[in-house]
Amino acid sequence: MKQVIEEIGSEFWIDDVITIVDNMHHDFKENGFSGNRQLLLSGRTAIDYICQDIERDRKITTVYMPAYCCDSMIYPFKNRGIDVIFYDLIHENGKIKCDIDTTLKIDILYVCNYFGFSTGVDIETITSMQDKGVIVLHDRTHDLFNKANTFSDYTFCSLRKWMGIPTGAIVSKKDGSFFQASLKECDFSRGKFKGMRMKYDYLRGNTTIDKEDFLRLFTAFNKRLSRDYQDYSIDKMSLRLLHEQDFELVRTRRQQNAKLLHDELSGLNNVSMMFQHEGDRVPLFVPILVKKEIRNSLRDYLVGNKVYCPVHWPKSHSLPDTTRADAFYNSELSLVCDQRYGERQMRKIVDLIKNYCNRINI
Repeated sequence: MKQVIEEIGSEFWIDDVITIVDNMHHDFKENGFSGNRQLLLSGRTAIDYICQDIERDRKITTVYMPAYCCDSMIYPFKNRGIDVIFYDLIHENGKIKCDIDTTLKIDILYVCNYFGFSTGVDIETITSMQDKGVIVLHDRTHDLFNKANTFSDYTFCSLRKWMGIPTGAIVSKKDGSFFQASLKECDFSRGKFKGMRMKYDYLRGNTTIDKEDFLRLFTAFNKRLSRDYQDYSIDKMSLRLLHEQDFELVRTRRQQNAKLLHDELSGLNNVSMMFQHEGDRVPLFVPILVKKEIRNSLRDYLVGNKVYCPVHWPKSHSLPDTTRADAFYNSELSLVCDQRYGERQMRKIVDLIKNYCNRINI
């Protein structure tokens, strides 16, 4: 009899090859992606695609980005020779506030929603900059299912962060149509698909599969994507899988899991919730702030118990040496709450964190 392996977090798996059903098609209008839309390979691909579209009409010299971000958000601009400058962020009372200098001369204001809870940018600031001709790009990778705003000129989301698809990003343009690009079919996504299938079989107790084999496939895909991301459409298999996703399940399961984590961990010593809980929000993760002296050891303890919670993010070398956003880089830990899991797995996460905090003396 096969022994099922339980792990929580890390890469999604694919349980079987799905045949597309027409009535499950998603056009993403309900997710707030209005106007002209395109499905692309990844978030990096989306950023580059947006830049190409803008540069049909004007040169992009400078983009203004949050100081809390990752390399994959920065590099598509730098690789096009665009200067990147950063605005700082403040965390107060369970909310993020962005410190934006509206007097700067910039071409693009990059706004990011964090974990499905907050952008930290007020509409008045955005409107003021748009009145000066600044283009607003809204990164909704953490915010696929929440009520959308209508302020952004361009919007994108890396869909593969939300569900079991090898590739996928949605990009939209509020006014007008995108330029007619000759998009390529991605051939190197096959390795990622194979790895996701292998992970499923491994977790179901297939002893012929070595975990390192599918981890190598994931690493190879990510390395290739980091340098080869321009002008790719979503691959055909990912498109088929995307249209089979039960978005209502994704939404409700994440809300339920997030509520349990928030209710059980609020008020715990050494841990604080990064955001105030809002029942109607649909989070990508539930981020907690842990005393920096113990964040990494807590994460290691969870990994030792087969719970894989990422850190958002390793600090990019492109960022200034010191920012107020360093508080996030030093302390943030993202608790898994996605639709693969239910109450039992969430209580395991809670129990492990409580056990760890009870054992330490800080």
